[in-house]
Amino acid sequence: MQSCSPFYWRAGWLGGLILTAAAGQLSAQDATVDWLMKQSTSAPASQPATLPVAAPGSQTPLISKQADEPIRKGTITLSDGSIHTGPIRSTAEKPIRFYDEGTKEYRDVPIELLASMDANVVWERDEKEWHFIASGSDVKEFSGKTYPARELTYTVKLLDGQSFTGGVVAPLYIDEKPGETTQYVLNKRTKGPVGQTLAQLGYVAKVTWPAQAPTTAPASDPEQR
Repeated sequence: MQSCSPFYWRAGWLGGLILTAAAGQLSAQDATVDWLMKQSTSAPASQPATLPVAAPGSQTPLISKQADEPIRKGTITLSDGSIHTGPIRSTAEKPIRFYDEGTKEYRDVPIELLASMDANVVWERDEKEWHFIASGSDVKEFSGKTYPARELTYTVKLLDGQSFTGGVVAPLYIDEKPGETTQYVLNKRTKGPVGQTLAQLGYVAKVTWPAQAPTTAPASDPEQR
């Protein structure tokens, strides 16, 4: 079972019918085969969707554990104080991209080189909800309702002692229990639905790994890909 929270992924389906005729055979059935081929259809796959932070209890996006994927046990601490420990990974075969505010450049850092990430709240506030006073009007009015919004940066420390601060947008997957994966998403900016409070708009507050070499994940069943 794989999991993820108010923070979900949805996957669509792709269907189709493929008919083939044996090469070199010409028969009276060819016309029927041609007709069937023209009737086949495919439904487009739906696009995945994500929200700021995940929590245990629901489906994560389709992910796989490659045989050579580096896995390190670490700890994820959320803004509500809850602590989650287990093997942590990100997108397979891709480094985590940060925007270094000091150099004004992007930095791609493999997850196995990270020692810790600490969230910094740049700002957070309840934003007013505005709506048009009437259909076709360009005049807006305050609805009387608010929604929470927040901007974050992360102070990143590497195993070699280097550190920098900047924004990041990346998923983290943690296996707290055998066969159960939870997804958390690092975001620079997040906002919640109307009526939600800032306290309810959770985020990843801290991620830490011990200073040790990563292990390697066992090859997964193709059906889990």
